[in-house]
Amino acid sequence: MVNEQPTTIQRLLKVLAVNPQRKFGSYAAELSFYIIWAVVPLLLAIANVIAVLPFSSDQIVSVINDAMPAEVSDVIVPILESYIASTSVKALSLGLIISLWPASNVFNAVQRILNTIFKAEPRKNALISRGFAYVFTLALVVLIFSLTLVFVFGETILNYLTSTFGIEIPFVGAILQNSGLIGLLSLFILMFSIYQFMPNVNWSPKYASVGAIIALIGFGLISQLFTVYLSFNKNIDSNSAIGIFIVVIIWLYYNMMVISLGAYAAVLYHDYCERDYLEMVAETTEVEKFQARSPHFKTYQAAKTVAPLKITKQTIQEEG
Repeated sequence: MVNEQPTTIQRLLKVLAVNPQRKFGSYAAELSFYIIWAVVPLLLAIANVIAVLPFSSDQIVSVINDAMPAEVSDVIVPILESYIASTSVKALSLGLIISLWPASNVFNAVQRILNTIFKAEPRKNALISRGFAYVFTLALVVLIFSLTLVFVFGETILNYLTSTFGIEIPFVGAILQNSGLIGLLSLFILMFSIYQFMPNVNWSPKYASVGAIIALIGFGLISQLFTVYLSFNKNIDSNSAIGIFIVVIIWLYYNMMVISLGAYAAVLYHDYCERDYLEMVAETTEVEKFQARSPHFKTYQAAKTVAPLKITKQTIQEEG
């Protein structure tokens, strides 16, 4: 009998069977909690960076304001402006280090959740794991700083190069005029880095790329549909303090769910391309699942082979 190759549908169904992830809601809730916990120190870190920049803070605030829904920026921007007004340049380094440490709890939670989705073992050294999360938090602040420089001074720098050195780069000029493209590319790089480096796996970059693309699509859908959702949900009063807080929670929740779904898409693509079909079939059968979960399965099978037992109601009562 010749073994037939599985069809695409059969293989896809087995990939879904060996990855029965149903906890995206709990993942999103956990990440939202850590972000709310870390939003104050993270804004404090951003304010420390903005305080030493050689241009008006209003320009940076306007860029951040444009990157968020109006209901969310109405909460975040006033807090950031108050931090900028009270930040001392002399306390930059110490304030940045102290504020980033609690903010790194977000990426520490992301790392733990991604290891669960990727079915990877957590990093053995807790200090290295936490340091990894801290580096990612610092990289996020640097990314925000770099994007702000590009958005505010990009055309100025390009005009200076053209007038002083006669260098004309029309392609770069076209990109700078389209700030949305820069933001999209930066978000892709951030999500790719999260999916590629945060889980404790050594996979090809193409799987992280698929996850990042799915995440970008999800973020785009949320940004377009979030206002529509609020317009139909009459129970939320976005003009009250509690209503604004609920809006921020909902916005965070859906975006965090997108991060989890992007990771799940990367895992599905990896298993579809890399895993053996017969291995997945064996993993999804009841005997193999029981054997994997019970350390006493082999002992029971050996005893059953040597002296088969007739299990009766009386036997069960005696052993119970």
